[in-house]
Amino acid sequence: MDYRTATFLEYKNLLFSIAYNMLGNVDAAEDLVQDTFLKWMEMPVEDVRHRKAYLVKMITNKSINYLHSARLKREEYIGIWLPEPLQQYTSNPAYRQVEMYHALSIGMMVLLEKLTPQERAIFLLKEVFAYDYYELAEIFDRSEDNCRQILKRAKDNLGKETRRFEVDIKAHEKILQNFLLAASEGRVEELVQLLKEDITLFADGGGTVTALNRKRLSAPLNPIYGKENVIRLLKGVVPVYYRDMPEISREITLANGLPSIISYSGTSAVSIVSIELEGEQIKNIYIQTNPEKLKRFTKLSQDE
Repeated sequence: MDYRTATFLEYKNLLFSIAYNMLGNVDAAEDLVQDTFLKWMEMPVEDVRHRKAYLVKMITNKSINYLHSARLKREEYIGIWLPEPLQQYTSNPAYRQVEMYHALSIGMMVLLEKLTPQERAIFLLKEVFAYDYYELAEIFDRSEDNCRQILKRAKDNLGKETRRFEVDIKAHEKILQNFLLAASEGRVEELVQLLKEDITLFADGGGTVTALNRKRLSAPLNPIYGKENVIRLLKGVVPVYYRDMPEISREITLANGLPSIISYSGTSAVSIVSIELEGEQIKNIYIQTNPEKLKRFTKLSQDE
């Protein structure tokens, strides 16, 4: 293996992590990583002093440009746009392995949609990937002070929500298990106790027709705000989804660094439910049913 390829492979997972957390789209992130590789192989890299920084700069700029071009597509998207979830465990323990990617939670990725592409990039590199200001200055061709100002503006735009980076995995999984048990058994009153008064439910169906929405379970086109409204939706969905669809199987999977509920029809994923906590109650629910965003989640059969 030549040194160009070896260098690129050393940082490939980092490059994918940056692109994915910027874009929320696995295909697009993989395309940008591949495009970065092709450009890297064509370059006179002997003159590049800091190769890691150079590759990070390439993928970051490509991600920023992609987000600018994707803005119109987001505006035309049918219903609520949620990031494509990234599974970090396979469903079968025999094939289980952790991917060496850093994926933010769905909730954090939704939160970062508030930022401009450049603010998002600087925030991610500084707060998630622990880059110093002198490194940011080199990557963005700006002064260190300017990078500090952009980061401050990003944090101001996010407000107190940056605390959502802090997650207790054990508490998260326990409450998720309680949510799954109450939902699967139709115990809506127990679900009520798990929800905060100001809860919001987001659902991304992508405007596609699936087996679920043929049963009147299409994703709402707007966020559902408030405990009473979310409960009303759950009361309508839970009996149909959990009682009248015996062909659906469910399990806990690790997606975007957090336990999530994945549902299968046969071996095909039909939904992923992720939650976000505040204390010991659920503050946000994210439901992904867009088939295009679930295509990588395939349940292995018992024979495999």
